Amino acid sequence: PGCRRSPSVRVVLGAHRLQEPEASQQIFSVAESIAHPLYNPRAVDNDIRLLRLNRPATLNEFVKRIRLPSPHIDLKPGTICYVAGWGDTSNFGDQPAELMETNTTIVKRSLCRTLWRGKVSANMLCGASRNTTLQGVCAGDSGGPLVFKKKVYGIVSFSGERCGDRRFPDIYTKISNYVEWVHHTVRGFRHRKGQPK
Repeated sequence: PGCRRSPSVRVVLGAHRLQEPEASQQIFSVAESIAHPLYNPRAVDNDIRLLRLNRPATLNEFVKRIRLPSPHIDLKPGTICYVAGWGDTSNFGDQPAELMETNTTIVKRSLCRTLWRGKVSANMLCGASRNTTLQGVCAGDSGGPLVFKKKVYGIVSFSGERCGDRRFPDIYTKISNYVEWVHHTVRGFRHRKGQPK
């Protein structure tokens, strides 16, 4: 359970305009898909999955690795990060033609837990816009990166009914809690393929 092939899922790296064939794009199928063993869909906890592509990616100016944080590091409230995605740009709005990016500010987990009536676990980070315009993640942004100082600290998990509503901060899976699981799982991928660890 939690491990399966996903023939209908495509992974596109190096894309800026997702709906257009760009020379920078590399398209893959998914050879293996592994959900976290403690993923809880009702609580949306441990909302992280690893994908093994059908072949290696080619690293270049459009496709680069991003570093993971140290295990169990927490971003301080007030830290300004950025998040990117192809999600709606307004409530029930159109999806953008190009990859969008916005800033978000880390919110104290205890405040976030109060605002979300207890739905926020220690495996989550919270972020909200500092200004009054509705800025944040929206439908279609799930799985997008939360980045600070060239490291990916979070994965877009869920948000309130109104995109960018500061009364319900956006929720991200806290990657630093899963670094050991990521390394262990990737070693397993390599071992099964007969590659050296």
